[in-house]
Amino acid sequence: MIRYDILICGIGGQGAITLGTALKLAAIRAGLAVVGAERRGGAQREGVVTSNVRYIGTMPGDSPNERAFEVSGLIPTAGADMLIAMEPLEALRHAHFLHKDSVVIVNDFPLIPVSVRNGDSVYPPVESIYARLREFTPRVHVFNLDEISREHFQSLRQVNTISMGLAFALGSLPVPREALLETIREQFPDFAKNSRAFNLGAELAAKGSGR
Repeated sequence: MIRYDILICGIGGQGAITLGTALKLAAIRAGLAVVGAERRGGAQREGVVTSNVRYIGTMPGDSPNERAFEVSGLIPTAGADMLIAMEPLEALRHAHFLHKDSVVIVNDFPLIPVSVRNGDSVYPPVESIYARLREFTPRVHVFNLDEISREHFQSLRQVNTISMGLAFALGSLPVPREALLETIREQFPDFAKNSRAFNLGAELAAKGSGR
C-alpha cells in the first residue's frame, strides 16, 4: 500500500494552497488517490494557511481493500511524511505533525507578525527554530526560497515550483517527475520558466545547498 502525507503551511498570500492543489493534481495524473483538507486564514490578517495532501495507492500484489482509501483529509499528529513550511515560525508551530523520518523543507524568510512589530511578543531566533525542528527529525532542509526565486527569476512567482522540485528530490513522493511537470504546465503560466524552477529545486536538493 502506498501512503504519503504532505503538510504545507504558511501565511496567507504565500501560495500554500496553490502548492497543495498542484501536488494533488499531479497525484491524480499519476493514477493515485488523493485526499486533503485546507485551512485558510485571512491573508489580510496574516492568517495561518495549511494544505493537507494525502496520497494513497496500491502496489502490485496488494489485496483489494476499499476501506484503505477511507481516510480523513486531515493529517494526524506525527503523521506528516513531509512538511513544507513557507515561513520558519509556521514550521515550528506545525512540528507536532512530524515523526522521526519526516522530511522538512523550510523557507528561510521570516515574516514578522504584527504582535512582534507592536512589541507584544518576540520572534524567536531562526537558528533556535531549526534546532528545535531537528529534535523531531534530522531531515530538515532550509532554503531562502524568496531569495533564490528573486536571484534566478527576478520574481517570487517561482517559489512554489522551486518547492515542488525540492519536494520531489528530497522526499519519497510516489509521483513521477513527468506528472509533476505536466501539472506545472497546466497550472502555472510560463512553463519554460517554471519547469526551470522545478529543475533548479531538484538541483539544489541534490547539491545539498540548503542549511
